[in-house]
Amino acid sequence: MVYLLLLLLEIIALYFLSRRVVRSVFHFFYQFTRRKSWGMYLFAILFLPGTFIHEISHFLAALFLLVPVGKLELIPRFKEEGGGVDLGSVAIAKTDPVRRFLIGIAPVVFGLSIIFILLYLVTMIRIMETIWEKILAGFLIFEVANSMFASRKDLEGAAILFIFILFVIAFLYVLGIRVPINLADLSFSQSTLELFKNANIFLLVPIVIDAVVLLFLKRLKFYN
Repeated sequence: MVYLLLLLLEIIALYFLSRRVVRSVFHFFYQFTRRKSWGMYLFAILFLPGTFIHEISHFLAALFLLVPVGKLELIPRFKEEGGGVDLGSVAIAKTDPVRRFLIGIAPVVFGLSIIFILLYLVTMIRIMETIWEKILAGFLIFEVANSMFASRKDLEGAAILFIFILFVIAFLYVLGIRVPINLADLSFSQSTLELFKNANIFLLVPIVIDAVVLLFLKRLKFYN
């Protein structure tokens, strides 16, 4: 239970770190070029691998859930509202809130899987042994960790799904049906505990990488 809670806390920490890293890196390119458009394109080039993985995750999840998909774009553009930047997009047909939510969080599932697999290959299997291979693995982890989290658009179906779940729980409560949930009673096998333990250790790597990047940008006076 402790390992599971720690894993959730690490994911939350990585989320906030990634948001700060993305803003700071864009700020760095903007200050370096002194032009918003140039800074955006340099930023987009840097995060192109992560953007591709993010969008292809939506694409594959939609196909798996039998939701029609359209064109996948990786050309960055400024948003008309809010002043943000869209690094990529994939057209997905309207569907029910459950499938929309699952498609929205697909990059997080894919991203964490890629991070864990890469670190497993580096630390356990030792396939990537040279310094350049490890640097490449670290760069891919950085890319995925800072591109995988869902945007507001990705979570469009989350609010509706949450309301629906609350409605079902309230309806069951009115009928006198109780669903007791006691996290303290959760138990896992030894292999599952070992899996969570390794996941906790692995997830520290992108957290440390992001922290180092932020410290480096701070030293350069480009911390935002």
